[in-house]
Amino acid sequence: MSNSYQEYLDVLEQMRTALERLSELENQKSDAVRNNDLVALDHVLKQEQAFALTFRGLEQKQTALLDKTGLKGVPLSSLSDSFPKDMRLEAKQTAERLKMQYDLYRSCSDAARTLLECNLHVIDKIIAESSASAEGPGYQPKDPEIPSAMKTDFRA
Repeated sequence: MSNSYQEYLDVLEQMRTALERLSELENQKSDAVRNNDLVALDHVLKQEQAFALTFRGLEQKQTALLDKTGLKGVPLSSLSDSFPKDMRLEAKQTAERLKMQYDLYRSCSDAARTLLECNLHVIDKIIAESSASAEGPGYQPKDPEIPSAMKTDFRA
């Protein structure tokens, strides 16, 4: 049974490492947006998708180990209380590191999302302004004049 607890701590550590990498990707995403580098942004998004799949696999392992150890429903903050006495310190440290990394990831993620949203609003504004004043080849005037042959006299 102690082996299952160690496996669970290993999975939590792998999750922390994945969150650390995702935090780095969020920072790279923010840099790409600030530099208006769509190629770099696309590259980061593809890496982020790959890590999301990795993270899903870790969550599945975690769920299986929660069932195996009987820790299902135990919050991360009180995880160490449910571990064998000789593993409680390690469990507490692992849980704290994971929570700190998660908080850092959320911070990076929120910053990147806000930056992306701001840039999308700017793009929407530019599109709205350009379509409002669109004149020239390929653009129709706002109210095109109907040819006289297509007009109908309803008084007849």
